[in-house]
Amino acid sequence: MEGRKKTGSFAGQANGGEDSKIVGQRDPIVEAFANPTRVAPSEADGNLTSSIQQDTGGDVGTFHARDIKYADPVEFCPIIPLGHSGGHYFIIPPSGQFRKLTAEALEAGRGVRSLFLGSGTKTEEWCRSMFSAQNNDWCHKRAGLWIIEQCNAKGVFEPGRADLRSIGVWCDDAGGAIAHCGDSLVFPDGQTQALLEHHAKYIPIGAGPITPPDLTPMLPGEAANLLHSIRPLWGWKTPEDADIWFGWVAAACLGGFPDWRTHLYVHGSRGSGKSKLIELAACLLGDFAGEVINDATEAGIRQSRDNQARPLLMDEFEPDDNPRNASRQDSMLALLRRMSGGAGGRISRGRSDHSPVSFRTLGPAYVTSINHIHLEPQDRSRFVLLELRALPSCQDPTQAAVDLSGVFEMSREISARFRGRMLAQSSRWNQTHGAISAKARTLGADARQADTAATILAGLDLALFDGEIDDLRLEDLEAPMRALIADGKESEEMSEGRDALDHLLSASLSLDHGINRTVGEIVFAHFDQEPITGVEDPVAVLRRHGIYVLENRECLALRTGKTTTSAKLYDKTKWSNGSYVSALKKIDGVIQPSSGVRVAPHEQHRVVLVPFECLFS
Repeated sequence: MEGRKKTGSFAGQANGGEDSKIVGQRDPIVEAFANPTRVAPSEADGNLTSSIQQDTGGDVGTFHARDIKYADPVEFCPIIPLGHSGGHYFIIPPSGQFRKLTAEALEAGRGVRSLFLGSGTKTEEWCRSMFSAQNNDWCHKRAGLWIIEQCNAKGVFEPGRADLRSIGVWCDDAGGAIAHCGDSLVFPDGQTQALLEHHAKYIPIGAGPITPPDLTPMLPGEAANLLHSIRPLWGWKTPEDADIWFGWVAAACLGGFPDWRTHLYVHGSRGSGKSKLIELAACLLGDFAGEVINDATEAGIRQSRDNQARPLLMDEFEPDDNPRNASRQDSMLALLRRMSGGAGGRISRGRSDHSPVSFRTLGPAYVTSINHIHLEPQDRSRFVLLELRALPSCQDPTQAAVDLSGVFEMSREISARFRGRMLAQSSRWNQTHGAISAKARTLGADARQADTAATILAGLDLALFDGEIDDLRLEDLEAPMRALIADGKESEEMSEGRDALDHLLSASLSLDHGINRTVGEIVFAHFDQEPITGVEDPVAVLRRHGIYVLENRECLALRTGKTTTSAKLYDKTKWSNGSYVSALKKIDGVIQPSSGVRVAPHEQHRVVLVPFECLFS
């Protein structure tokens, strides 16, 4: 980092007739007495002053901070000043961690020595040259004032808007992949760099180091052999599922680098090997993914993975009837939804002192459960679901255990090289992803389905092959591609409208004499011309709840608005406050006329029209 050269004179005043000294290129006290008009209080013009305790028997000198002359830190500077905000100063010290210090602490020099001590001889020499004091020491108060000066020169810094980057694989300023390993950066060509030496628009911040990817060449056959060994050990529902699983793990090695990150949901009966399979993924990903989590909250994930771009592995993500736990799962799914695309999930929260705090995490997630929970359409489109069946039967269980142990041993042995291979191959990610996505579109996939399939299969191709993808390899990927597209059909946007319509038809209406009937029961009784207990006139009952049967248009009409009787049927749901209208309009054929519709001889309302055929499909 290039520092600033600070010029100017150092003004001081003798204390009790004794000399106050700061070792440097010139004696500031001699300068002051040689030219006393330069330090006259009336001409100080509001300079910031600071009392600095000298290392000369406890004498104190009062100095003008803006006149301190520092050494030139151009060649080497172990600290990166970021800026200031609200009396706090933000820096990246030699440790690489993001630090926030108060003005009061810096002015007094409190905690300044801790930023530099133990950071190496070069850092010690820099401190002595910049903030020299007697006995070959350095002055921590002067260092604190220098930090304030440098941060003030940088301007206001807002941590919530800054692009801070910790452990993970990121997309750098040039569009390439770069692996942040806690205390260093690794590039696809095998080069490494210390965090403080890297200059970019974003800010790399330090963390506990993880095992870096090993760029030692790994033959594609090694990955293929591992996949071949994995296939017979689990009860995959379809022959393509093992390839899809392996493709997800390979893509997960690139963390937040892909622009679209697909999540994986593996479910199956007890004893199907779900937990062992996610442990195998963790073994292959190494400490890049961290440990498998089996009990978590949204707050715990976003705080522990703040500013990270790495995969997240969660076992036992079971559905729960407990409303409290269900709400916890919903919040975690909302976080996963944000993690999947673009810059990831940035979340802002307020502290008790009314100051804001921001969190960001991105990367693919892998979750498992016996019965997968119901996913809303906006979540379902981000997940690929794999179902495991019973483990394959074998005549020699001992040999099966040996084979499983061998797969784990092989995964541990190649983990760093496997991640290194994916990092080295990342330069062809965009071309491979684009070719697979285009092929998926020709097979009937929409844009989201194509992106989801392409992310999984691009990972598979980069792991198994060298060189640009060609038509022959695209043909080989067609079977898993079709499986992924079929899986994605369940998440089509229209399902949101279906869910809203199903809720309407299952809504219970309170009738006379304590009788309750659902909207669906009343509607279908009217169509079938069959009597229903407690309902003499089905059309009239529906009308009282804002639902009109328009025989001439062959549709149901629902009143729109936030306070209508039909809107009350959606109270305490995600379609409340009138949002059920936009949900229903996602169903093919449902329309909302631009003007009011006559629903009775003397009655006209703004409505949404649901064709009868939608009720029976």
